[in-house]
Amino acid sequence: MANPLLGGESSTQWYSPSTRLSAHHKWYVTVRLSLQFISQSSPPIANQTQLFLRRDWTNQLQIPVLETNRSTQQIPTWEAKRARSCALCPLDPVHHEWRDWTNLGDGPAGLIADGLLTNDVADYMCFRAVCRTWRLWSTDPRKHGVLDRRFHPRQWIMVRQKGSPACRRDFMNVSAGYCRYVNLPELRGHDVFGPTTEGLLVLLDRTTWVVRILNPFTRQVLDLPPATTLLSCNDLELTDFRNNLRRDLLQVSGAGLAADSTIAVHFREIRTVAIIKPGDVKWTVVDRGRSILPALSFAGRFYCATTEAVMVVETSTDQPPRLAIVAKLNRPFSRMMMDTVHLVENDGELTLVDRECKGSRNPRKYEVYRVDMHARKIVPVHGLGGRAVFIGIELALSVSPSVFSSVNADTIYLGFDEMLRGYMDYSPINLMDGTSEPRRFKGSRNGVPLYGPQGVDDCLSWSVTGYRDESNDN
Repeated sequence: MANPLLGGESSTQWYSPSTRLSAHHKWYVTVRLSLQFISQSSPPIANQTQLFLRRDWTNQLQIPVLETNRSTQQIPTWEAKRARSCALCPLDPVHHEWRDWTNLGDGPAGLIADGLLTNDVADYMCFRAVCRTWRLWSTDPRKHGVLDRRFHPRQWIMVRQKGSPACRRDFMNVSAGYCRYVNLPELRGHDVFGPTTEGLLVLLDRTTWVVRILNPFTRQVLDLPPATTLLSCNDLELTDFRNNLRRDLLQVSGAGLAADSTIAVHFREIRTVAIIKPGDVKWTVVDRGRSILPALSFAGRFYCATTEAVMVVETSTDQPPRLAIVAKLNRPFSRMMMDTVHLVENDGELTLVDRECKGSRNPRKYEVYRVDMHARKIVPVHGLGGRAVFIGIELALSVSPSVFSSVNADTIYLGFDEMLRGYMDYSPINLMDGTSEPRRFKGSRNGVPLYGPQGVDDCLSWSVTGYRDESNDN
């Protein structure tokens, strides 16, 4: 029988980058987190209870148990070594007064649910999967829209892997360093972009061209109108009997929230930024014809960078939606020289990375700026505040070296996009001392160079590399 904590046989599994965690381990971690939240929110409740786990050998499920607090007992820690018959899994009813976990009450259960949701929606969904009573005492994401920010998996990225099953995708929590794979039958027949800054996936139906927004952990789906309505008459005629060309034109290059109930999507090939709200019957074009490279959501608004400025989608009620200048660049970057700029959320700030060509035989020059919204300018900064940034043409990611020990602080790592694989595109680049390393080429994957050795940094570089994730329908 499947463990209900993991949402059933076809739902999810957990593992660390090096060692797969058992259901018992994950269960214990979740319960420990729950007790911590109770202790922080309501010490009297925490003092009355202790959490233990026992094995119900009848149905092979992990059953949580509440036990009366005793002065001589302490909450067991996962790191401590335990005997095989330790207090964590007591089986002798003589020495322990077992109580039904479902009778915890909506007060403590509500505190646990709220704490887990604040920390990570993935743990929150595990909590809801335990039993019907816990689901009644916690908010059902399905009763709220997919754009409700409380349920967005912002800490998770989608890991790019070769040879994964048809609709299974691997996700990594970049704030904790562990991974989870999720079975998503919703991906069948779709091209996939993402995740966005909010952790959402953007799906393009290969038959109807309908755009869909998917939360990979709550499994909520928002259907949007077909993207073909954004094509010009010439594009429609040109691609009438050439679906592959139409797919190329409608490839999503950026997406995210532009307001509380508004989604913005950037289609790079047709140079169009459009917005839409749930329930709208057609897209609203914000900008068409402008050359835009990176586009992402930050603090609930949609930003992008052109060759001259950082811009934001304005959606005021008294004016039509438009792109407004937030800050001008210190220099117009050259598309001919394959210069690029990259936007990334770095430790709560919108950061711009300027990648400039310094000649055919010199390594690229990198400058980092903080986008000052109030002063409406970009401010030079030295380093990345002790973090590391991975940049691709369409996506970017900031991580902490304290989570990934093989990643260096104040260092830029390049993705494997074609524009970032030039002869002088060294990676990684240390911003503090200016040193960089040439990439080591070791074969290719689907025509794209592989660089070794393959490690966590390579995995993160692949995650920001733009590509069309085509789900296998078999």
